[in-house]
Amino acid sequence: MKAESALLDAYTEWHRLAVAAKLAIRSRNWPFVLECQGVIEKLQPRITQLTREAAREWSRSGTGYPAGKKKIQVAVLELIKLVESNKSMLNSVRERAQSEYQQRQQAGRNLKRIQQSYAAVYRPASSSFS
Repeated sequence: MKAESALLDAYTEWHRLAVAAKLAIRSRNWPFVLECQGVIEKLQPRITQLTREAAREWSRSGTGYPAGKKKIQVAVLELIKLVESNKSMLNSVRERAQSEYQQRQQAGRNLKRIQQSYAAVYRPASSSFS
């Protein structure tokens, strides 16, 4: 079961990249998060191809439910949990950043109003010496 083994390896690599992305999210290493996501995107067509090949292998072998198929299902379920966790963590970081941004925008508007009110009070009087 050559395709099955390669498929398991591909899912293992995806899992490794998802864990690396999780650590990068925690450390706010956004370039590395993007790099991990890019490699995962490139890996997905290979997984699709290997899935088809593994299904053909299982079909030819005549076994009803190969043990390798069960291993792949377990790997996929673990990967789904990890990806969902990463997604949740990213959403949390995004929401926090958005909230901080809004607070800073409001502080900037408040500061501008204060500056305008003081500018009105302290306008230099025009003086002319004639």
